[in-house]
Amino acid sequence: MVPTVNDFGERVDGFSQIAEVWANIDTRGGSEPAKSETEFPMRKLIFTIRYRTDVGPDDVIVYKSDTYEIQTVEETHYTRNRFMKLHAVLKGVQDG
Repeated sequence: MVPTVNDFGERVDGFSQIAEVWANIDTRGGSEPAKSETEFPMRKLIFTIRYRTDVGPDDVIVYKSDTYEIQTVEETHYTRNRFMKLHAVLKGVQDG
């Protein structure tokens, strides 16, 4: 979150877009869903993007009007500095 100014000139916490990028989206979230996750089958996603140095766990991803919090960043072992996997959880949904 970064402080921004709304249409009325008030300072509010908000998001600032870093980039709009292509991503491969893995809806399995890296593991089989637990029983408690069946109500939210798309709550965990893995976004694979080209390697960037300006994206990390403090950032969020907006995908199909939903906001996902990045939990971990994984550099793919066979493509060093080429691609990275962003493990993300739907914002507002508790893990477990």
